[in-house]
Amino acid sequence: MSRLDGRVAVVTGSGQGIGQGVARCLARAGAHVVITDRAPERIALAVAEVQPLGVQALGVQVDVTQADSVDRMVQQTLDRFGRIDIWVNNAGIGALKLFVENTEADWDRTLDVNLKGVFLCCRRVVPEMIKQQGGAIVNIASIAAFHYTVPHVPYAASKAGVVALTRDLAYEVGRFGIRVNAIAPGPIETPLMNSRLTAEQKAAYARGVPLGRLGKPEDIGEAVVFLVSDAASFITGATLVVSGGADLSVM
Repeated sequence: MSRLDGRVAVVTGSGQGIGQGVARCLARAGAHVVITDRAPERIALAVAEVQPLGVQALGVQVDVTQADSVDRMVQQTLDRFGRIDIWVNNAGIGALKLFVENTEADWDRTLDVNLKGVFLCCRRVVPEMIKQQGGAIVNIASIAAFHYTVPHVPYAASKAGVVALTRDLAYEVGRFGIRVNAIAPGPIETPLMNSRLTAEQKAAYARGVPLGRLGKPEDIGEAVVFLVSDAASFITGATLVVSGGADLSVM
C-alpha cells in the first residue's frame, strides 16, 4: 500500500539534503518526481540521481517566496505530466543566532522561505488537487516547533506556523479528498550540518539522541512515502515526529 506507481510528486528544495532524500524515496516507490531548487547545478545532479530509478524526473528552478515563480513551477509540472498527486513543501532556511542578534531582515527572510513559501505553494496546488478530487501534501516542519533545540527563534517560529497551517488547511480541504500532514524532523545529517559541525561535534550530538545516531535524509523520505501513500489514507492534519527520540529530552 506504500507503492506510488505513476503518481506525480513535487518536492521543493530537493536539490540537496532532506529534500533530495525525499525525492529519492518517492522515486523508489514509483512516483515521477519534480526536483525543484534555486540552484541549477544542484537540480541537475539530483535529477541525474533519480532517473536511473525507472521513473521520470523533471528539474525546475524556483524561488518559493515569489508567487510568479511558484506559478511557473506548477505550470511546468502540469505541462509535463498533466497532474500533481503529491506535494512536499521542504524548502527552508535557518541560521544559528541568539535572538538579540537577529535583524529584521533575518526574520523576514526566514519567515518568507519557511512559512510564506508553504502558503504560496499550497495556495497554487490546492486548486489543482480540488479539480482532481484528491491529493496529498506533506509540509516539513521541525521539532523546533515544539521544543527548544538551538538558538534560532525565527526558524522555530516559522516551523510552528507550518504546523498550524497544516492542521487548518487539512480541515478545509479534507472534503475534496486532499490530505495534508507535516513531518517534524529532529537532527538530520545533511550538507548544511556537515558544514557547521566537526565529526567530533556530530558524534557528541548523536550520543544525545535516544536511538544513538543522527537521522538520514532517507529517514524523512520514507516517512513522506508513508504519509502520501494509501497506507495513510485516514491520516490528515497530523504532524509526525521523526527524530530518533531527540524530542523526548532537552538537547
